[in-house]
Amino acid sequence: MIKSLMKHGVELSDPDSVIRFLNVCSWESGTKDIAIDSYRDYLNMLGLKDVQLPHIRRDEKDPFIPLEEELDALISNARTKMSSLLRVLKESAVRPIEAWRLKWLDIDVANRCVTITPAKYSKPRRPKISEQTLNILCSLPRTGECVFSPSGNKEQFSDELEHFAINFCKMKRRVAGKLANPRISLISLRTFRYWKATTLYHQTKDILYVKEFLGHKNIANTLRYVHLANALAGNEDGYTCKLAKTVHEASDIIENGFEYVTEMDSVKLFRKRK
Repeated sequence: MIKSLMKHGVELSDPDSVIRFLNVCSWESGTKDIAIDSYRDYLNMLGLKDVQLPHIRRDEKDPFIPLEEELDALISNARTKMSSLLRVLKESAVRPIEAWRLKWLDIDVANRCVTITPAKYSKPRRPKISEQTLNILCSLPRTGECVFSPSGNKEQFSDELEHFAINFCKMKRRVAGKLANPRISLISLRTFRYWKATTLYHQTKDILYVKEFLGHKNIANTLRYVHLANALAGNEDGYTCKLAKTVHEASDIIENGFEYVTEMDSVKLFRKRK
């Protein structure tokens, strides 16, 4: 964050310069709050603990939850490496930085899952991924220890991911224009996690399962998705139904986001919101 302030021409030796910048920049309130905390730590490091800095009030608002086909449009229009990372984000609900530092040794081919090194004091977890995503990951060139990070250096993860996010923003604007769908331009890398969490609660109604899936230590962080899932449920109109006669068919259907409903005449019935 300090580096970002410097890139915007802020004079770090002058607290008023930092405050003036934050008053006029277009950053979200949460980002401004992080900037103030980071700058306070910077001043403390220099022994300047008596400088008075303003408190930023965060604006509480619900994250944007896209349709699944809008996420799939980005995945299908991205190049192979970006597409594979977006697939991991969509299926596992990991944070972007958690996906970025994924190592080849973290991919369990036999059990078709990935081991996630947690970020933000969350818990480690081993989410399943689809066979298609697994095959795409395994087809990527192995140029280092990490799947996505070109350097494998944790000191460079944030800068590398920022550069990747810039390319992602260019791609999503291109896809939004191509499909004449401005909603796609609202999707961020974190949106995939929000969508998965909301979808999981909508399917299971099990807040504890969603909490464990996301790696949250505090259930208060998970409760927001209950509200989002309930709001989305009120806006949906009907289901797409699928039938499965074999375990393999049922597995494929579940991997595509369908939830089990019942069994009739030796046929399992699944559904997914349109």
